[in-house]
Amino acid sequence: MEMKKFLGVCLVAITALAASASIAPGLAGASTSNKALVAAHAKTIAECDLDAVVDTYAANATLIFPGGTVVHGRPALKKAYAGLVKSPADGGLCGVTTTPVREWQVGSTSFVRFKDDAPFLAKPYYSTDGYVFKGGKIALEVTTFDPTQLELKKSN
Repeated sequence: MEMKKFLGVCLVAITALAASASIAPGLAGASTSNKALVAAHAKTIAECDLDAVVDTYAANATLIFPGGTVVHGRPALKKAYAGLVKSPADGGLCGVTTTPVREWQVGSTSFVRFKDDAPFLAKPYYSTDGYVFKGGKIALEVTTFDPTQLELKKSN
């Protein structure tokens, strides 16, 4: 019961933030546009293009990870993604295929449930992200993605 209350408060807070944000003309309520922005973001990650990934965020964007880690601003985002956007041999996740399995919108906030899979993963991994957009860029992202929870195949 307490977890339900907590999740409800989080959803209300994210939705309120989205409503108070200055959304680009035509974006509010336009799930197709939000869907396209999420797809473009996922594409830059799949291409392992660090600069392009960071460019999908607003200059003062905030990314919140599980456990409460908060990354704010493009320089910090670049540092956070640098460890992920490199080859698996170098400890990165290039080669992961990220597929949206469910997408929905509450107000101007988009939520996406992703399935991540790769030849080097022992099993698919699922995560959910919430996005608030401003001017066609990610202004706020809250993610459940935790790379420490990925199960890697054992090497022979």
